[in-house]
Amino acid sequence: MSKHKQKKRISRGISNADKEFNSRFAILKALSDGQWHRNMNLRKETKLSPFTLTKHLKQMTNIIEKKKDAINGKHAVLYKAKRETITFYKAYLNRKIFSKDSEKVLNDKKDPFIILDTIHHYNTLIFAELLTRIQQNKNITTEEIDFFAECFLWTNFKQWTSELIKASRKIISNLNLIELLVKEAQRQRDYHEHLYKTYKKRLQQGIRDVPSH
Repeated sequence: MSKHKQKKRISRGISNADKEFNSRFAILKALSDGQWHRNMNLRKETKLSPFTLTKHLKQMTNIIEKKKDAINGKHAVLYKAKRETITFYKAYLNRKIFSKDSEKVLNDKKDPFIILDTIHHYNTLIFAELLTRIQQNKNITTEEIDFFAECFLWTNFKQWTSELIKASRKIISNLNLIELLVKEAQRQRDYHEHLYKTYKKRLQQGIRDVPSH
């Protein structure tokens, strides 16, 4: 296969993956109010074809709920997002607000590394939430894991750092990067010392909580 065809195939694969993500995210957004939605209403809100909508709803069974009901004497299938799924989505919206405010925060702090620390902190929490979800749900699929990772890890990090870079460019001439890096190293040292003490205490507590035989 020629390099041109290989690139074309890779590009087509990426494009299809983006479409899959956008379709699922549109469904998640429509269901994020926690209410039951009919199939026809979801088609209007997501603007997805009946085939595409049905396909994704079947693949999202671990993150949404489904029930059959009778509305006006007619059979209907209803869907809504699970509670933890709504929590994920609302957290995403809150972090989106943080992304928009990054320039304001940077103008106040004059230190992009402080904001970068916050971004890493959020991503750590999201990653921990995702691992907890995987640990508690043995039937979760690879597609669902990738969907959550795309929604709340990869896309967020790209968006946040992109906004931070744009904001940093506007004050770049006023930044003493060496000095800021030294301060960052000091913060990281203090932060990791705090983490070490916290987790060591939790580990010791966990050991004490183990019943003796």
